[in-house]
Amino acid sequence: AGGLRAGLRAATDGLAPDARALLPGLVVGDTSRIDTDLRDAFEATDLTHLLAVSGSNLSIVLLLLVGRPGRARRVERGGLAPRIGLSLRGTALAGAGLTLAFVVVCRPEPSVLRAAACGLVALLAIATGRRRSLLPALAAVVLLLVLYDPWLARSYGFLLSVLATGALLLVAPGWSGALRRRGVPGRAAEALAAALAAQAVTAPVVVVFAARMSLVAIPANLFAELAVAPATVFGFAALAVAPVWAAGAEGLAWVAGVPAGWIAGVARAGAELPGAELAWPGGWWGGAALALLTVVVVAGVRRLRHRTWPVVGVVVLLVLVVTRPVPLVRWISGWPPPGWVFAMCQVGQGDATVLAAGGGAGVVVDAGPDPVAVDRCLRE
Repeated sequence: AGGLRAGLRAATDGLAPDARALLPGLVVGDTSRIDTDLRDAFEATDLTHLLAVSGSNLSIVLLLLVGRPGRARRVERGGLAPRIGLSLRGTALAGAGLTLAFVVVCRPEPSVLRAAACGLVALLAIATGRRRSLLPALAAVVLLLVLYDPWLARSYGFLLSVLATGALLLVAPGWSGALRRRGVPGRAAEALAAALAAQAVTAPVVVVFAARMSLVAIPANLFAELAVAPATVFGFAALAVAPVWAAGAEGLAWVAGVPAGWIAGVARAGAELPGAELAWPGGWWGGAALALLTVVVVAGVRRLRHRTWPVVGVVVLLVLVVTRPVPLVRWISGWPPPGWVFAMCQVGQGDATVLAAGGGAGVVVDAGPDPVAVDRCLRE
């Protein structure tokens, strides 16, 4: 397993910086090359679950074997399993073996174990043909993992993983159906419902320890999701080929680097928007307040689902808050004043200073070690 991971790192050495840093993290959870700048961009857009191995990575690998879960018990089921003559139970056993190999290669860290456990939930449904067994199976997986490592009960990552999986099982199908009834195409409705459900249940937990919420998380996840599957598939192909054919692994890594670079670009573009993040009270009281607000928003959307103009108005308002057009911000706040020459930004201990240099350019003087505060000031 260590040799496979080293081979993937070697195969990605010639890629662009962002792709070289991100691809090993997407495939095997190796985040050693990810710098602070890129990590901050992923945090601002709530894409940090892509920086390490997650359930989505394993599900993509399993999809190659079992096909789409909704067709798993039909005669025309997809994936490689029916093409090589595997029965349903044989498919589940092969998937379990693939999951075990995934855990070994990616190392049995808590995030990998959570991903494997959630993948086994889907395999259990395929083996038994009982959709209603999904939620009890998830509950059993949570119980077994907490017994295996009781400290998971105090892990925010574990809580977020369980909540997101539960939302995909319980909330997303109903929302997807509602979107399809409103005319949204099937695949788009599934993706949007999954992103909305996961964000709705996890955002109150994120603000507990981060004291902020991302306003671009849903569109950022939707755009990034377009590239996760090809990056993961070709990345695993490069991982498998590296020990026997270095040149072939480099070619596969180059192909995987294109969607990996897209994901990094989505994170950076989203983080650069002036209103990408919104400060929110931290702690459990802040989380409870956001949870209550989420319930109110969902109830309001359900009441307004047959009224187009109020929904359009809310969307336009959100876009304005996120993009903060300079003329509108200047009209509301008076900042920045026309003809400004010199400005000072409070960045903690001391100030950063900005001297206008004309033509939308400026000279920034900041001696502090943390670029986040001054970057935020310059954006605003």
